[in-house]
Amino acid sequence: MKSDEPEQADFVLLGSYAPREAAKLLERFHQAGITFRTQPRSPPPEPLPTVVIDISVDSTRASEVVQIHRDLFGDGLPNYHSSFFREHRNV
Repeated sequence: MKSDEPEQADFVLLGSYAPREAAKLLERFHQAGITFRTQPRSPPPEPLPTVVIDISVDSTRASEVVQIHRDLFGDGLPNYHSSFFREHRNV
């Protein structure tokens, strides 16, 4: 049986987000039908311990992901833990 979900190689790390920001992104990705994967983790205690959520997205939907990210968070600097934004920087 064939899955509608892209293979592992088709996912790219979008970044690491605080739970509140992750929830906003995931809701919009769900509404847009963009496939994503999440992995909660505890980063080093800098400055305070907290939980972050690593979000990976379907690489074939890059332009939509960039637009959703921009709509939610503006044109601020990308998440530096991300491999996704390297191709989409306007620097």
